[in-house]
Amino acid sequence: MELTTYFAAPACGRILADWGAEVIKVEGPRGDPYRSAYRGQRTPQFEEGCPSFDLENSNKSFVCLDTKTEEGREAVLKLIAQCDVFLTNNRPNALKKMGLTYEEVHALYPHVVYAEVLGYGAMGPLKDKPGYDYTAFFSRSGLMADLSSKGGPVMNTVAGFGDHVTAITLAAGICGALVRAKQNREGDRVSVSLYQAAIFILSNGLLCAEYGREYPRTHFDCNSPLLTCYKCRDGEWIYLSMPEYDKMWPKICRDIFDRPDLAEDPRFYCIAETNKRIGEAVAVCDEIFAQHDSSYWIERMEANDIAHEKLAHFTDVLKDEQAWANDFLQEYTYPNGEKTAFSSTPVSFGSIGKMPFKHAGQVGQDTDAVLKSVGYSEEMISSLKASGVAK
Repeated sequence: MELTTYFAAPACGRILADWGAEVIKVEGPRGDPYRSAYRGQRTPQFEEGCPSFDLENSNKSFVCLDTKTEEGREAVLKLIAQCDVFLTNNRPNALKKMGLTYEEVHALYPHVVYAEVLGYGAMGPLKDKPGYDYTAFFSRSGLMADLSSKGGPVMNTVAGFGDHVTAITLAAGICGALVRAKQNREGDRVSVSLYQAAIFILSNGLLCAEYGREYPRTHFDCNSPLLTCYKCRDGEWIYLSMPEYDKMWPKICRDIFDRPDLAEDPRFYCIAETNKRIGEAVAVCDEIFAQHDSSYWIERMEANDIAHEKLAHFTDVLKDEQAWANDFLQEYTYPNGEKTAFSSTPVSFGSIGKMPFKHAGQVGQDTDAVLKSVGYSEEMISSLKASGVAK
């Protein structure tokens, strides 16, 4: 059961639902705020749902309860009692008011795995600070400042990037805790914070910075001229990925650039190891790549089995045959005929095949069925609705 809002925790619930779990999402009378807070993303809203909200909340059942009331809290506890996992991203103070802290839930239902998304972690001076993808993940971790180009503006990122990293991480943690619970019949407390996930994702950058690597960097300050990207005549970019510089530099100069003179130029010997003259080599490659369109370079590199990739745009990915062939993307048709391409969750199971997709629908659309499953009669449910506790 999840008591979640916005991105990270709901996305974790969607991952588990895609993997076969029965996921019940409890929303307050106004619903998850993200049902209406998505509008800056330009996705539509129609009677059957909203693609932005469905991306994080597909394949779930939806119950509407006012958890600020005693009756609403009692209903939530009855749901938790029947579940293996309780998932939330509510802040500690809110959970205290609802009587749904880890200590309280664990005391009542020790078998339940208590899973939580935090902003900055459960301890330390920022434990109660509100944390979002843009702030806790991108800003505090160094990602936004140090992965932008030196001297230029900071990157304009995509909403949910860090949230989805956190969601994947927490889903894995929940699965580990469920194995443990099966062994000793006791649920664990599983916490992942946005800041924590970002620090792990950026592990190599932090390690390099510790040993003197300076960030942010310019285009010319890379680890190797064969481990960076170049702009072609048509304005598109190609990324080279050839770690073995001394072996591959002569090959690319002769077979790709038609410049055997560069292969023998002493200025460019061992530069990846010495960190000298890398910028000069990058400038030479810049000039060469600018002479032809990206299609020319791609054809030559594919013919010579050179590791590379054209920098795709989001619109390219949506049409990518490779993504569709592997069901990394799936098309969903809403009841009104609207077709939307959704990304699938990032693990494939032979036992599941193509992942299911069911849009979220309206607030409280499954309240009756779910409450009946934990013992509520029709009269009791009608009473809860009449008093505003349920919808």
